[in-house]
Amino acid sequence: MTQANLRLVEGTSVDKTKALDAALSQRLWNNESTGLAMIEATEPEAKLFAVAGQVDLAEKALHNSLARRNEAQIAYLREPSIMTREAFEAAKTAEAVALQILDTEVRCLAGIRATTVSGLKLKASYASTEGKLADSIVEDILQL
Repeated sequence: MTQANLRLVEGTSVDKTKALDAALSQRLWNNESTGLAMIEATEPEAKLFAVAGQVDLAEKALHNSLARRNEAQIAYLREPSIMTREAFEAAKTAEAVALQILDTEVRCLAGIRATTVSGLKLKASYASTEGKLADSIVEDILQL
């Protein structure tokens, strides 16, 4: 199965809204294409695990964008020019978009109720990244 690559940078500017919408629609497309609706009917924690997978991908994307920003900053410091400055600015924007996507995914994870111990453990493994997620774990425990 091949996926279309998204072009988010045109010239030197990045539209944050378009990038976020594209990433979120890509997540929804991934969920639909893997038959998540069918899994949900058989496994109560399937959606939780699927969203946790998306959080992992978002974390990796953020780390990659941080590395690209650092590389662009070093290039600019070594050879200040309009091109290296624009590359650095584009990398900073991509980092901000990646952080926003990660935040959205973690909030989505916090919104899904864990109904088993394994689901609680999964949510707990991400609890340090978001206060609302930690609060949702306490609510899940109280409802068990």
